[in-house]
Amino acid sequence: MSYAKQPTLWVLVADGERARVVTPEAVEGRFVTVLPLGVSEHPHYPPDLRKDPHQIDKVQFATELAHRLNHEADDGSYEQLVLVAPGHILHAVREALSKTAAARLVGAVPKDFAKLNDHDLSAHLTQWWLAPAEVPA
Repeated sequence: MSYAKQPTLWVLVADGERARVVTPEAVEGRFVTVLPLGVSEHPHYPPDLRKDPHQIDKVQFATELAHRLNHEADDGSYEQLVLVAPGHILHAVREALSKTAAARLVGAVPKDFAKLNDHDLSAHLTQWWLAPAEVPA
């Protein structure tokens, strides 16, 4: 029995302050962090008085995440992308994706799982675990 090569799947797990990229491991249903993206650093700039300054920082962080995903897409680091983040962060990341990165987007989960460890996260992402496809002989 032979198996087809599965596309490289990246799952961005983020909230407005922290983010990481996880990918399925060889063990079914298990995800591991492959790219820790750290915690946002809140820049010191005059806030728009009509908006919550904390919200501005979160959207800026989401935009920076998208730029990183754009760069990695251009480098061919992943073939498929899933975004997992609260709704406003999910929207901000999606809006800032390049055409290349957006074309690789295969799913989105509007949930805040950023504080979960990889083991606990796996239980929520089983639908995105790609089982090896069998190639006919």
